[in-house]
Amino acid sequence: MLSMKKFIIPLLFMIGLFGCGKNETEVLEKKPASSEKGQAETKHHEELGFIKNEEGFIVHMKDIKVLLKHLSTSIHQQDWEAIKKDTKKLKEASPVAFTGANKKDLPVEFINLDVRFHMSALELISASQEKNKDKATAAFFKVVNSCDECHAKFNPKEESTSWFQ
Repeated sequence: MLSMKKFIIPLLFMIGLFGCGKNETEVLEKKPASSEKGQAETKHHEELGFIKNEEGFIVHMKDIKVLLKHLSTSIHQQDWEAIKKDTKKLKEASPVAFTGANKKDLPVEFINLDVRFHMSALELISASQEKNKDKATAAFFKVVNSCDECHAKFNPKEESTSWFQ
């Protein structure tokens, strides 16, 4: 059973990671759903209005995807030196900065998800410094989940978890 888990987990990482980093982005626009109550309904559009450097943003997101693929393999193989290098790069990654927008112009939820991404990355760094594969794997999943939550919210074409399908 243990050897089967060792095979399935990396397989899931590799299969699932191919769905992230697509070129399409969307923006959410609020429009009144009811004139009586002033309720808002979410409408999808072709691009995220708050991303000022869409091309650069997409490139950086793809870089993070590649980095996460490499990290999943390194964690599985317990290649602590590669993990150390990759987690340093992950720590320096910032979806908020990659937008090219001023932080005050970004949606609060986007910023909160970026913070969650960084907190998870710090947890992964700590687990990796301990050379603890179980903790590193759990922290890695937190990083991936923070990415998934952001994609579900801000890229509705990827509403479901893209990493493991």
